[in-house]
Amino acid sequence: MPERRVRKARAVRKLFLVMAVALAMGMALPALAQGGFGIVDTQTGVWYLRDPENGATTQFFYGNPGDIPMVGDWDCDGDETPGLYRQADGFVYLRNSNSQGVADIRFFFGNPGDVPLAGDFDNDDCDTVSIYRPSESRVFIINRLGANEGGLGAAEHAYYFGNPGDKPFVGDFNGDGVDTIGLHRESTGLVYFRQSHTQGNADAQFIFGDPGDKIMAADWIANGVDTVGLLRPSLSTIYLRYSNTQGNADFALLYGLPTGLPVAGEFGALPGGGVAPAPPPPVVTFGNGTHRVGINIPSGTYRNFSSSFCYGARLSGLGGSLDEIIGNEIGPPHMVVTIQPGDVAFESSLCNQRWTNNLSPIKSPTDAFSDGTFFVGSEVAPGLWGSTVTSGFCYWERKSGFSWTLDDIIDNDIVTEGTAFVQVSRSDLGFLSDGCGTWTYLGP
Repeated sequence: MPERRVRKARAVRKLFLVMAVALAMGMALPALAQGGFGIVDTQTGVWYLRDPENGATTQFFYGNPGDIPMVGDWDCDGDETPGLYRQADGFVYLRNSNSQGVADIRFFFGNPGDVPLAGDFDNDDCDTVSIYRPSESRVFIINRLGANEGGLGAAEHAYYFGNPGDKPFVGDFNGDGVDTIGLHRESTGLVYFRQSHTQGNADAQFIFGDPGDKIMAADWIANGVDTVGLLRPSLSTIYLRYSNTQGNADFALLYGLPTGLPVAGEFGALPGGGVAPAPPPPVVTFGNGTHRVGINIPSGTYRNFSSSFCYGARLSGLGGSLDEIIGNEIGPPHMVVTIQPGDVAFESSLCNQRWTNNLSPIKSPTDAFSDGTFFVGSEVAPGLWGSTVTSGFCYWERKSGFSWTLDDIIDNDIVTEGTAFVQVSRSDLGFLSDGCGTWTYLGP
């Protein structure tokens, strides 16, 4: 028999019989699957899953900004794959492969504001989505998935557990094959959990981590028991503990984003080919003048918040000829440019604000906005946007980049009166508006 992976700690109770049979017949022993971790950028919807066997990262888009990520074995094939919970309406979106694409399963469960819980809560080798209701400190466990965008009925288990503000997570903390609920008090690092789906005090508790850390759990060392791990957003670092006891981390790795949330599970075979998430570069600012790239300023993406006329140009030389202008732009506000490593210089003039590589979002994705250049995903949600043009003209662009060349323009239009509509795609990188008034989000 070829060696195969056995999913999760629930296999431990079966393993002794399998070992005896395998040894008697001279067959290879099965191996428990090792848990891996990943990071989901909640502002862009990019997933980064790290393969625990070789450290390679698989990267793909899935979800909208603000969705809560999770992973689970939705189709009972042994591999845990992405899921999303949209708190605004309680909708669940599940995929059966670790790749970009649309949801394979869609349904709704719970109330707005609930937090999803993904796990095998009845030891049937299949994961389902349950919820934690922070407003009541209450757990609702259901052992089936919905379908066809419908709802689910009553939960199989409902009980109170925890204090307001505690964050839930899921794991098989004793290796009995049943995932149960843990809670993390982010303000103090207190971790505590139950070993059954019943109301009562915690069966175990300990301190792990610092205030603000984000918790997860998986079987990091393939011994049949899920233990805790943390993402420290301030340091973009993962910390794993190999036992559910108080102590220092057994493993630490720079792998994360300040805007990320951790996920953990047994992902199965991953294709790799992605880039590990990394913290943002040190903040760089500069003002007007001509700046040599790689000497005065590093290459990268920069933004300027000037409220008046502002001009910038990427240059291939310093001779002063028009042929040396790679790309240029004159305001609107919130100008964004990507300066390439091969550029010789960048010129800025008449800008009343400094350029900065601090690209933190300046608005929520579905909030209304007016003139400027904005990032799709973190600042402009994919979907339909509309604006009423009352005077002058409205010009807009959907952008694939910020090089300030014509190649960046996916689509554009000039509207002189009436209502302007734009369908922003998930694959767009930016959106530019000039003279269009206020854009309002009209839905996906």
